[in-house]
Amino acid sequence: MVQLLEVRCLPFAYTGIMASTKRISIDELKPGMFVVAMDQPWYRTPFLFHKRLIADQDDVLQMRGAGIQEVTIDTDQGIDIPAAAAAGDDARPTEEPAGSSEAGSTDEPTATSPDAQKIMAEARTTYREATAAMERIFADLDAGHAPNLVSVRSVVARVVDQILLHQESMLMQFCLQKMRRFDRSLASHGIDVCVLSLIVANEQGLQESDREFLGMGAMLHDIGYTRLPRNLYRKSGILLPQEKALMQQHPQLGLTVMAESADVPELVRHIIAEHHEHFNGSGYPNKLTGASLSPLVQIVGLVDTYDGMVTSRNGKPALLPHDAIRQLFVLGEKGRFDKAVVEVAIKALGVYPIGSLIKLNTGESALVTGLNHEHRLKPKIRIITDAKGQIFSESIGLDLSAECGSQPARTILRALDPKTEQVNVAAYLEPASGQ
Repeated sequence: MVQLLEVRCLPFAYTGIMASTKRISIDELKPGMFVVAMDQPWYRTPFLFHKRLIADQDDVLQMRGAGIQEVTIDTDQGIDIPAAAAAGDDARPTEEPAGSSEAGSTDEPTATSPDAQKIMAEARTTYREATAAMERIFADLDAGHAPNLVSVRSVVARVVDQILLHQESMLMQFCLQKMRRFDRSLASHGIDVCVLSLIVANEQGLQESDREFLGMGAMLHDIGYTRLPRNLYRKSGILLPQEKALMQQHPQLGLTVMAESADVPELVRHIIAEHHEHFNGSGYPNKLTGASLSPLVQIVGLVDTYDGMVTSRNGKPALLPHDAIRQLFVLGEKGRFDKAVVEVAIKALGVYPIGSLIKLNTGESALVTGLNHEHRLKPKIRIITDAKGQIFSESIGLDLSAECGSQPARTILRALDPKTEQVNVAAYLEPASGQ
């Protein structure tokens, strides 16, 4: 399948099919041209989609930095080479001035400002209280009691309110909780999936009446594990075939658990029973396909997969958030998830999710602290080291989409591994929390 993906991304796959397409070198590429293919597969570039209008010289610089040497342009959708040459002063200059080290700084509260700290404290409290409430609910389940749906609804309502007020602060807390937890529990996983599912749903414009059902289903999607041996769920090594088969019974076991409670919404039952079904019918337990899966099920299934990728479990190390996002894109291409749902999730979570450590074209290192939904590759960041790797005494907050000035614009080259770089991400994201 990877080979097929590479072939589709290469210009040779369809150059010449349309009279309006033309293969050119990266040196000939100018703002105003419309690219339909590149000579590198998408997963080796910063771009999720290769069909794009070249907005400015920053796009060209990013493509050159990714090793792209040739592209295919469509002259029906953008300018041609002669038009670009004739445009002269009308085209944006190749070396367009951009932000200096101070340009692009946002007027938003810094991580240490009172307003920012208040928002972060509220999000932290919501996240912790929700997790504590879910721990109590799962403790009751372990003791053989039916799930307390009143408590679940109360937790969901609190999380929804916080997301509507400060969505990015909840994304920040998701990132921080991942860093600080030493033990993955069903309750913490349920809260993580609930928070991200509601954020994706908010981006999708899900009806308010369905948010409660989505949140409840996301929180309880793995409730069936409470009827399996605890050491099996917590196993750190690779599962044996018989263990994997046993684990895959948890959706049906979840329905059995929910049967002990009255008035369980039907959509919540569907999420619990079907969150491992796939859009292309490759999932379990019933190999359902896209048309029979509700949008809520698809959101929880996708988010559950993402959360599993960025969490170390069953002998597999956690992926960097950016790498997990790329994997979601691949799974969308393979048909495991609806591409439209994948697109919404990537927009909500970011190509470089909050908390990502990145290397800039200037040689500086930075952390992603906020998203830009209109320009995915230009998030809000805090620069923490200079081009020589020297740590700044105070990090510099920038919005990459707002940079302006006399220096070349900063662009993201790649994601970095905080462990390899020995960077304590949490200390920069929430420096004054003390927790």
